[in-house]
Amino acid sequence: MNFNIGSPSESSYSDGENDDGANLINDIEMINTEEETLITMNANNNICMVRYPNQLNNKAVHGGSVLGHSTINRYRESVDRNLFNDYFSKNPRYNDSMFRRQFKMPQTLFLHIANVVTGHANYFVQRRDGMGKLGLSSLQKITVVFRMLAYGIPTEVADEYIK
Repeated sequence: MNFNIGSPSESSYSDGENDDGANLINDIEMINTEEETLITMNANNNICMVRYPNQLNNKAVHGGSVLGHSTINRYRESVDRNLFNDYFSKNPRYNDSMFRRQFKMPQTLFLHIANVVTGHANYFVQRRDGMGKLGLSSLQKITVVFRMLAYGIPTEVADEYIK
């Protein structure tokens, strides 16, 4: 449809002899079609508004992201706190010589590498999961990587301590 306002030849309602009101009939049919579409959309919205609260009330409660699957609470926050208290606090449970034996490097080098890696690789930054819970901390992720590299172990073995 041409919405330009100007000469009579550009107008959609011209008095030309070939017009015979065809433009007017087309416009009326389009308006009727639009009205029918709006009525149908309104009816569909009303149906959805009635059904949605019923679906909320009948919603199945499950523990995992997949219906029927359960979740395992790995206590990531407490494990992170334990890791920090064991090696990185002001008075760690394990001294520098034990840290060096465990990680095959001094703690200052470990922390420097951890800071550089966290700054460059988004994977090592702690994020929240779909439920809003904090994921593994940067120290947990980097500790697993260093243990895997130092001892040549698979991820599952490091899972016992890091969870």
